Amino acid sequence: MSRFFSLRYAAPVACAMAMFSIGPAHAQDSKAEDSYTKLDLTGSGSVEAPPDQLTASFRAQSRDSSAAAAQQAVNTQVHKAAELAEQAGGVTAAILHYSVSEIRGEKEKQASSWSASQTMTFTAPDGKTLLPLTGKLQANGLLLEGLEWSLSQQKQQTLLLEAEKAAVTDLKKQAETLAASLGLHVVRFATVSVSGTPFPRPMFMAAMAARSVADAAPPPSSTMETQTVRASANATVLLAP
Repeated sequence: MSRFFSLRYAAPVACAMAMFSIGPAHAQDSKAEDSYTKLDLTGSGSVEAPPDQLTASFRAQSRDSSAAAAQQAVNTQVHKAAELAEQAGGVTAAILHYSVSEIRGEKEKQASSWSASQTMTFTAPDGKTLLPLTGKLQANGLLLEGLEWSLSQQKQQTLLLEAEKAAVTDLKKQAETLAASLGLHVVRFATVSVSGTPFPRPMFMAAMAARSVADAAPPPSSTMETQTVRASANATVLLAP
């Protein structure tokens, strides 16, 4: 006698069989993992490299009896600074925060005045072009607030990856060394996580007073300092005899 099974009954049966076959296997894996010795480790890695960009931070400011006059003076300074940066070539200019405020007289009958200011940054791959430009901007009355060597975003990411690889290598070395000292061997890494530390931000030079056009002093100088990018890694390692 022939037997026929409807698909509507066959599908649940197949699912039940699949669950039955997977369940014991999963339980065996969990049981096997519980039998391992677990070792929690933290590794670190670092990479050193020279910075690849120099940034000069400036402030244009003016004070006058009227807000319009103060702002006009600042606008003129900023416009001239942008022109000089463009002429220098290879310099990226960023015109940033602008502010205007009223300064009330200390005495009751003393007239108030207005102060206007705007910040700017100029960035270049090195100081060959930027440092002479910095001297010109100072001579035009801008206040140099700082010079900073740093890593570009692209180089930061490249170095971070290298630091993370070094951190993982440190983990592997620790795992093998400690496992051997315990008379065990590394089965596998159960979990691994990596993270980078904040990128280094060199200290700015002290702010330098603006020069007059007649001042023939040389432009500022800045020494390139090696940058260090660090990363850490955490892992749980399974050990067995």
